[in-house]
Amino acid sequence: MTSRPRRTLAGETVFEGKGIHSGEHSAVKISPNDRGRGIEFVFGDRRYGISQANPDGSRRNTALVFPGGERVSTTEHLLSAIVGIGLDDALITPSGGELPIMDGSPLPFAGAMTSLGFEETGEHYEPPAPASPLFVENGLSSLVALPAEALSVAYVIDYPGSPVGTELKDIVVTPETYMEELAPARTFCLESEIGTLLEAGLGLGGDAGNVLVISGSSKPRYRVHSECAAHKTADLLGDLLLAGFVPTARYICLRGGHSLHLKLVERIKTAF
Repeated sequence: MTSRPRRTLAGETVFEGKGIHSGEHSAVKISPNDRGRGIEFVFGDRRYGISQANPDGSRRNTALVFPGGERVSTTEHLLSAIVGIGLDDALITPSGGELPIMDGSPLPFAGAMTSLGFEETGEHYEPPAPASPLFVENGLSSLVALPAEALSVAYVIDYPGSPVGTELKDIVVTPETYMEELAPARTFCLESEIGTLLEAGLGLGGDAGNVLVISGSSKPRYRVHSECAAHKTADLLGDLLLAGFVPTARYICLRGGHSLHLKLVERIKTAF
């Protein structure tokens, strides 16, 4: 592994839109943070390090509950963008209980922050790597982090009987590969799931502009190769940041989701 200077944003930017599950208008501001402070959430005069959050991945998104009772949902795309572009120190100030979904992918977040530019703090940063494999499973789903010299992910999804079928995304993650292969990948769902989601109070803000709906007998037009598996990969990167950092490792995931990702986060917290 090679160290690199820590990076924060050169300025601040605000994202506005609706929450995909609540359907309500929301906004979030991303600002520079002091050297070495990492990723922090701001609620009024309270500031929390990202690892202080208690995450919940049970409702088709990653929701965070902080020590003061503050809660914010659908954090995974913004956090994924932060990991993907190599941002180390930033302040996240939500307005509303859910982050805006934008176009359903991390790309609007990653693109705007990249365009804003970065400031290198001079302090070099080398993400730690696990000394031995870290493994979690849940039924037929499994996720392992293997010691490695570079951050990479192999993610397999399996939707038998649907146009998605089995997809694999295998990628060495760098800012360049992230922007090209992962950031454009959208949230997706099967058309047959929509009724159940709405009954559960989810997906109230979903529409053709922010969800890739899989219906019929053939795949819709993808933005990137294996877009559904690519989106799951992007989600994994965002969820892993809840450990406070993303260990440099070879991640292999079979039939994963937010709950499984967060199970590995707990293993990481106990291992480092």
